[in-house]
Amino acid sequence: MAAKYNKHTTYIKWWPLLFGPAAMIWVYIAYWTHHENLVSRKTNEEIALFLLTISFINFFLQAVLLRSNFSLFMASLSAAFFCREWHFPGTSSGIYIALALLAVWAVKKKDEFINIIGNNLFKIWFIATFSTYLLSQLIARRVFRYVYLPQEDLLHIFLEETVETTAHLMLIVTSLALWKIKPRSAPS
Repeated sequence: MAAKYNKHTTYIKWWPLLFGPAAMIWVYIAYWTHHENLVSRKTNEEIALFLLTISFINFFLQAVLLRSNFSLFMASLSAAFFCREWHFPGTSSGIYIALALLAVWAVKKKDEFINIIGNNLFKIWFIATFSTYLLSQLIARRVFRYVYLPQEDLLHIFLEETVETTAHLMLIVTSLALWKIKPRSAPS
């Protein structure tokens, strides 16, 4: 009996994975109740800059105070997302360059980063956040037009922007979860 309980509590811990689909449902509710302004591109892009600033500051403070390479990596990622949301010239292709450079950095520091990501609370939020970013990109690439998603052709921009903003909000929670991890990358 105890083994079943532990198995269920393990699955229950992964509830943050539901935020992406919940954001999609929120778009449909806003559309059906004629409150599209709540999920519009303009609204989401205004919120996104604020949310990414919070996550950047939080990760950057951790990088400085805890001398954490991983926090610096996450601050850099937040800055890349911020620049992409700001929409100044060059960010459309610049985000791919930034992500490629960050991927090289992650590969070089993979043992250190995997050690940090292995923390249970942080791991759940980290994976849930990046799953939500992935979902937003699948929506942006119009993958759901091949699956029956009601009014996808009409709502795909609302869906993509709202799910992406949800991921930005989750990134803040992820940055807060990182504070609970003792710094392993700080020099002795």
